[in-house]
Amino acid sequence: MQPFSIIVPVYNEEEILENNTAKLIAYSNRLGVEYEIILVSNGSTDTTEEVGGKLDKQYPNVKFCAIPDKGVGRAFKKGIEASKHEHIIFMDADLSAELSFIEKANQQLDAHVLVLGTKINGLQNRSLFRKMGSFVFFLSVRLLMGLTCIDYAPGAKAYRRSFLIKYFSFIDDFTSFVLNLTYIAVVKKEPILEISIVCDDRRKSRFNLWHEAVSKYRGLITLKLMQLRGQL
Repeated sequence: MQPFSIIVPVYNEEEILENNTAKLIAYSNRLGVEYEIILVSNGSTDTTEEVGGKLDKQYPNVKFCAIPDKGVGRAFKKGIEASKHEHIIFMDADLSAELSFIEKANQQLDAHVLVLGTKINGLQNRSLFRKMGSFVFFLSVRLLMGLTCIDYAPGAKAYRRSFLIKYFSFIDDFTSFVLNLTYIAVVKKEPILEISIVCDDRRKSRFNLWHEAVSKYRGLITLKLMQLRGQL
């Protein structure tokens, strides 16, 4: 198994950040390889930055960064810049995806540039609204872009850092970067893999789900226009 970096965007996560970081550390320690956990606050207005700074000082494997503006993609880009390992794993702050994804994805990055954890094929404890939203977006992507991959949510995804650096411009500020990078990998005939995950996502979202949906479909339409214009 290769050394790896875990990137965790955080937004107003003062209540869970310390406990969930400890969970990530305990799990990663058992894997027996070098690792780092990069926490990136994006526009937090509570005490997240104070907690993150404390964790950075307390644990040698934890790095904490803060950027002023909200945006999962913005946080991801900051985390990539701060990372030092070739294998990068993206996890949500609430750890809704099973932690075993970290080991499984890290092993698969030896042969793939992108590993997509998919909730739809796995066990998922989520609201019907969120399940249906994910399924409709999957159908929309399949219709417009011809992609057969299933899950384009940011959480539980893994990448080779060299792939991310090469296509850094396709990482948007919000949540469309998973779709963008997946499409680029398919077009460039880079090896990708989907693996089913268990997801327990019952917590109220930190973000407005309607705004997030609009952002996703805006990103999808933008990607389609780029395809039609021959910009990909």
